[in-house]
Amino acid sequence: MKKYLKVIREFFWPLLDRVNDDKTENIKSIELRINSVNLSKALDLEFKISQSENERRNSIESKASSFISTISITTSLVVASNTFTIGNSEYQIAIQCFVTLSFILTLYTVRTVWFSVKALARKGYHVIDINDINISGGEDDYYRSMILRLSKYTQNNEPIINEKVDNLVLAQEYYKRAIVIICIYALSVLIFCLFGKIKPKVEKEFKPKYVITSSTTTPATSP
Repeated sequence: MKKYLKVIREFFWPLLDRVNDDKTENIKSIELRINSVNLSKALDLEFKISQSENERRNSIESKASSFISTISITTSLVVASNTFTIGNSEYQIAIQCFVTLSFILTLYTVRTVWFSVKALARKGYHVIDINDINISGGEDDYYRSMILRLSKYTQNNEPIINEKVDNLVLAQEYYKRAIVIICIYALSVLIFCLFGKIKPKVEKEFKPKYVITSSTTTPATSP
């Protein structure tokens, strides 16, 4: 039963499964077994790995920034719903439908923007500075030290980047649900326009209080 309830909840309100892991335990000490002839190549590969992690972080933040603009779409639909509500007070069922869809869309949009902002949150990253480069020793020792430092910094940054990935995944999930609500909203408006009975406004006939004749002025008689 809990499994089915979880599936239903994930369908409407997705959440991440919490994993109880200690970030410090993931950082493992590395024992280099690289031969001297391969140290230069190993350093180049480790640098590319570190660079790819930075590019992954930049890509995540770029996608998260694009999701923040979705709030303007929701604002437009909510304004349209309010306009319809004010102008057509006699269609209670249609009004309730549009207001409900607008409310659900607002929830999904807020969740999308919320996780996008969390993905863009500033975190402490480990990068190489002059103190890491300015070390003494022979060529082999220098290469080994740089490889270890790069590997350590990459491992330290990995949990932070993975957290950004989790927030971006949730932002995408809520964004997809918001798109579905927008489609349902547009379809509802189309059905209402095609099949809804719109009562035309009847202008009241002007009835003068007095009728002017050639001889005297007499009160107007009601039909």
